[in-house]
Amino acid sequence: MKAWSKLKQRKLTKWNRYLKGASLGNLGFCTSWAVDHNHGTAPEWIEVVEVDLHLPKLADALGGKRIVHISDLHCSRTVSSKYLIHCIERVNLLDADIVVMTGDFVTHDIYGKFRDKVTKLVGKIQSRHGTFACLGNHDYGIGSVFGSYRNDLLSRLIDGFEACGVKMLRNESTAIEIDGKSLWLAGLGDIWAKDFYPEKAFENVTTDLPVIALTHNPDTAIHLKAFPADVCLSGHTHGVQTRLEPSPGWKMKKRNFHAGLYEVGKAKLYVNRGLGRLGRFLHNARPEITVFTLK
Repeated sequence: MKAWSKLKQRKLTKWNRYLKGASLGNLGFCTSWAVDHNHGTAPEWIEVVEVDLHLPKLADALGGKRIVHISDLHCSRTVSSKYLIHCIERVNLLDADIVVMTGDFVTHDIYGKFRDKVTKLVGKIQSRHGTFACLGNHDYGIGSVFGSYRNDLLSRLIDGFEACGVKMLRNESTAIEIDGKSLWLAGLGDIWAKDFYPEKAFENVTTDLPVIALTHNPDTAIHLKAFPADVCLSGHTHGVQTRLEPSPGWKMKKRNFHAGLYEVGKAKLYVNRGLGRLGRFLHNARPEITVFTLK
């Protein structure tokens, strides 16, 4: 009996060590171990990706400015606030001139609990010239899957972001001035939620300045070819190369864009792998913070 107890204890110790190492991230749960490298017992899963972003019509004064891009926080029961606080602390170390976020701040938040949590979290983001965001399909509520959504929960998220200093761009644009020179940010609503109106988002945009579009789903970049976006920043995919298509039948289909930098017409597209981990058990794509240096 004593020998059995020792064997059982060794197995439990081994299992606990395995969980602390990395497997919670693989199972879709995000804990502080995923970003905390000080303990020395777990890899640092978050990858900070540095990208030189060449923009036409960029004023010399804006060269070298830094835009930090995060996406898909998915604040929920399986992506803890503690983990996301660590992610935001990392963002705040990156000397951002601008921070942009491309949607899916919650997962399935029926009662608004996680919308309130994520609002407090993003309110801690630091940048010299502002934090800006667009909406993702999950932010509209579970009804967005069926082409409908709850306006009360959506307004709760948008109003909460605005109150904490984050500008939500829902089919609208804004010009950002830095050191006397400007660039445009245009934010799109989500196409799955049938809230995608580029003609509205770009109606005030002038073509004499660089234009950066924020759009959650990277497939929408194809629909922006007729609009003056020099680069589109997106998320949504979590770095997964395939998706499940409902018609005809349920089939796996390769994504057009899943991670990294692409050319779409005359514009560039960058797909961020996101912070909140969905599907990590099957797809070992690392969570990502992107830092763009303007050139």
